[in-house]
Amino acid sequence: MWRFSCLMACVVSLILPGLSSGNNNLIAGGGSLQSPSTYEIRNSSGGFVSSGNLATARSNHCAERLSNGNAFIAGGSINLASWTTWEIRDTSGGFISSGNLNASRDIAFTCTLLSNGNVMIIGGLSSPGTWEIRNSSGGLVTSGMLWANRASHTATLLSSGNVFIVGGISSGGTWEMRDANGAFVANGTLWASRSDHCAAELLNNNVLIIGGSNSSGTWEIRSNTGGLISQGTLWATRQDNFTCNRLLDGNVMVIGGTAAATSWEIRNQFGGLVSNGNNLTYPRVGHTSEVQSDTGNVLIVGSGITGSEDKWELRSSAGSPISSGTLDNARSNGHTQMEF
Repeated sequence: MWRFSCLMACVVSLILPGLSSGNNNLIAGGGSLQSPSTYEIRNSSGGFVSSGNLATARSNHCAERLSNGNAFIAGGSINLASWTTWEIRDTSGGFISSGNLNASRDIAFTCTLLSNGNVMIIGGLSSPGTWEIRNSSGGLVTSGMLWANRASHTATLLSSGNVFIVGGISSGGTWEMRDANGAFVANGTLWASRSDHCAAELLNNNVLIIGGSNSSGTWEIRSNTGGLISQGTLWATRQDNFTCNRLLDGNVMVIGGTAAATSWEIRNQFGGLVSNGNNLTYPRVGHTSEVQSDTGNVLIVGSGITGSEDKWELRSSAGSPISSGTLDNARSNGHTQMEF
């Protein structure tokens, strides 16, 4: 299901229309002391399914569900082995294959599942000016250079098949668009400079861009060609380490973050506030969240806040609490979560 988040590694992915999900969640790696070498699988209600070990320890990596249902996991900041490698796992968590990336991807990069089933990997602190595309077997398809250096940016797949790349540490006031082959399409400037923000394509094909370390109290909506449509103010400050999820009804739920760890807000496709609360079961900073395609609920996992690293909670699409529990392993900043 649609997932848009920006932690130390930004993650933007979706399950493509017509691509069914097994309604389990693969939660992998994270942190330097907690559980970077492990993964666990939980069902859409948060229940434990299984656990195991990754091929290499990873934190601040990326994870995408491939068109064949397997999980593609790449990069990370633990050691050289994670910076430069990828691995593929099946729906039970079993190891399938591994290999080397074209460029080092340590932290603050993105992975985006393309409409043709390939994965585009973009930027990051160690290779900010580069991109590469990999197929569902991990093989390199093509690679190239970005229009601007990108780290702590977002990369959103549009309904047109293009990828909308927004902001970043050194290029926070700009955006660029690339097609499914990596070719340059267009570029422009943002209404506000942004990094560590989030972005979500809406049901009307516009893109809602939220918060970030340079514009933490604002949002802006852009068309799928990059033009500014509107802008406004958030209910709470969203500086970094928060998540955004497009819900099944088309609204977007924004959760936690450094400056608002216990809060959430829901916004409609025009940016308007639908509802909000300051009642998360656990404070969430550097967490992950995923809409469950079978129920529409949101499963929130982990946190960089002491006492919340090993906690999960389930919320309805209206923000109401449903249940909560304890993870098999602590998951602080830098873990990934994907439904598959």
